[in-house]
Amino acid sequence: MNAMLGRLLGARYKVIQALGSGGFGQTFIAEDMQRPGNPPCVLKHLNFATQHPHVLQQVRRLFYAEAETLEKLGRHHDQIPQLLAYFEEAEEFYLVQEFVPGNPLSVELPWGTKLSEAQVIGILEDVLGVLAYIHSQGVIHRDIKPDNLIRRQHDGKLVLIDFGAVKTITNQVAETIGQTQLSVPIYTSGYGASEQCLGKPQFSSDIYALGVIAVQALTGMRPSQFPVDPESGEIVWRDQARVSVQLATIIDKMVRYHFNQRYQSATAVLQALQHITDLPRADPVEPIIPAVATPENPPDRRLRHLRSVLLGLGVATIASFGMAVLLRKPLPQLFSDVTVETSTPTPSPATAIATDYISWGEKILTPGTSQPAKQKGVDALAIKAYPQAVKALEVARQAERSDPETLIYLNNARIGAAPAHAIAVAVPLGDTLNSSLEILRGVAQAQTQVNQGGGINGVPLKVAIANDNNQIETAQAIATDLINHPHVLGVVGHGTSDTTLAAGKVYQTGQLAIVAPISSAVQLSTLGSYIFRVMPSDRFTARALCNYMLTRLQKKRVAIFFSSNSSYSESLSSEFKNALFYGAPGKVVAEFDLAGPDFNAYESVEKAIQQKAEVIMLAAPSQVSDRALQVVQINRRRLPVLAGDSIYTKKTLQVGGEAAVGMIVAVPSNVLGNTRLPFQQQAQKLWGHEIDWRTALANDSTQTLVAGIRRDPSRRGVRQTLETPNFTATGALGAVSFSSTGDREGVVQLVQVTPVAKKQPQVYQFKPIN
Repeated sequence: MNAMLGRLLGARYKVIQALGSGGFGQTFIAEDMQRPGNPPCVLKHLNFATQHPHVLQQVRRLFYAEAETLEKLGRHHDQIPQLLAYFEEAEEFYLVQEFVPGNPLSVELPWGTKLSEAQVIGILEDVLGVLAYIHSQGVIHRDIKPDNLIRRQHDGKLVLIDFGAVKTITNQVAETIGQTQLSVPIYTSGYGASEQCLGKPQFSSDIYALGVIAVQALTGMRPSQFPVDPESGEIVWRDQARVSVQLATIIDKMVRYHFNQRYQSATAVLQALQHITDLPRADPVEPIIPAVATPENPPDRRLRHLRSVLLGLGVATIASFGMAVLLRKPLPQLFSDVTVETSTPTPSPATAIATDYISWGEKILTPGTSQPAKQKGVDALAIKAYPQAVKALEVARQAERSDPETLIYLNNARIGAAPAHAIAVAVPLGDTLNSSLEILRGVAQAQTQVNQGGGINGVPLKVAIANDNNQIETAQAIATDLINHPHVLGVVGHGTSDTTLAAGKVYQTGQLAIVAPISSAVQLSTLGSYIFRVMPSDRFTARALCNYMLTRLQKKRVAIFFSSNSSYSESLSSEFKNALFYGAPGKVVAEFDLAGPDFNAYESVEKAIQQKAEVIMLAAPSQVSDRALQVVQINRRRLPVLAGDSIYTKKTLQVGGEAAVGMIVAVPSNVLGNTRLPFQQQAQKLWGHEIDWRTALANDSTQTLVAGIRRDPSRRGVRQTLETPNFTATGALGAVSFSSTGDREGVVQLVQVTPVAKKQPQVYQFKPIN
């Protein structure tokens, strides 16, 4: 039983119920014994235990200053609870606030429930009015989230509660006494903007959090489920919602990764909303992919919905989608429009799903594309108007050189109806977009080089793009569709170890060779003879990191941060432990699950230090990159940090910043800055900028399939060629060859996060180490 229950505080407030507790204190429901009817109120007990008189004086000064601010806010705005009292008793501090009858907004936003556009606009306008006021008073709330917005019972207005003032006091006191490890950024995971995660909140940090709530309301997803581009940090959400372009554009600006690119005031957002509400409302745009994603692995509702919709459309309508090539009877192994059958069988559920996710150029799969010339070229490809498609796509490529989808479609259009060899590349274009574009650049660069060089034994190469959206069932549906069309001789993909493992079983059963560019999970080696990869397995990565820890750092005790929901993470962490066991003496002193519902970065890092860990090992997939970066920030270089390749992103450099300096990341190759490489020179000319190791490995995967097709243009022939002991293909950094398990024989490159000299403001880079 809580010792506070029943206590009378301030000779007036009787504690009757505990509401919650945290590192900063406890919150209770109390009765005001000096008012008629003993009305309820909210009482906050602030925990600033200290034995230092000067620290207590600092706490007292800050407490009263913050309390006066809260009192002023509540007195002048109806949607902020009034501060009824604040006092000190026995060197402990208390705030008493108005009790607001009602329910938190989180009750209206259960998983899977989508609000209408009008409802979301109502929420935005309601809360923005409050933010405009508090920002005008120089106050940042710091913890905007559904639980802190109460739908008031008597009028339905949203009341903003739980300002971050108490936590601000704690941080300031901690910094005053020199205990900076106690000072942590104030935010709730999922709603905290990048600068807020670094402890540098802006007014636009509150706007960001409110924008996240809007995305949550429109998509029915939780913030932890939002696809986030690991390179840019931007939320990828429009394809999950039914929303007008006008509102989507406003929300996009609210949740921009960098605070300078967001609205700089709540008033500016209100004005933008007023503008669209004054206009005739455009019809909401249907999502490309209906909302999905959930913890606890319930059935994939997006795929279930797609089955019912697509199958319900009937054969004739499906044929009109422009994907008839994928649904028709098996074709000869040379891809040619001339040989396409005219009959269309009723599609299976897997095929029906795949039609929306695979394109030879007749649909745009990359989200956010708005080039009219590209759309014109795609429309022309859909009706086989190849000269018009070439002309339009050439214009599109001139406008945006770095778009690999445009180049692949342009190469396909130039082939037209002529016979061609065909392969497919599968990536998650809705999730980890920038990494996926790097893979597509590698495939497009190889396709361009092959076709400009006269093709494969005189036959050009066509490429289909497939978007598995980082969903296992979608990846399997795509694999099922591809194996049913024998003109596809091989696949480059997928984008993660989880989807590659799931789809790999389908490819093996269907006897279609797949070359994985970036999957490193050890389990891939055991799937079968049609499975290859050009990325070193986690066994090599783990050994390289373990060796660095033991020999270069001279450390033996390590804490591992992993994700139980990721095959890649479990593979890397397991291999790292194996390397410790079989190598020099080393010990794992603690393990922390980044995917756990109760994961707390601060507590985990502190526990690791208490367990006398000397090194932190991050085996973190992209899905939990935010939590991994919290670990980096809270560690603050107290312990050396090692990490797997998924941490190799611009986001790590931007968010990790100074706290990430010295971190060692293992990658399969490092091509950045190596301008002497012919591959890098070609990439610079083709894309207008440098590329990373993902592009290099995707190029190697494509060149591997090309070498197999050149020897024997059949599925079995490709597999037999690749598994020949003396097989080699020309890769970006040298020859590609495989072991008996289908693993590439190669080395791992270690890179280190370092500051870039003479750059202001300070920026950071991944620099190769010897």
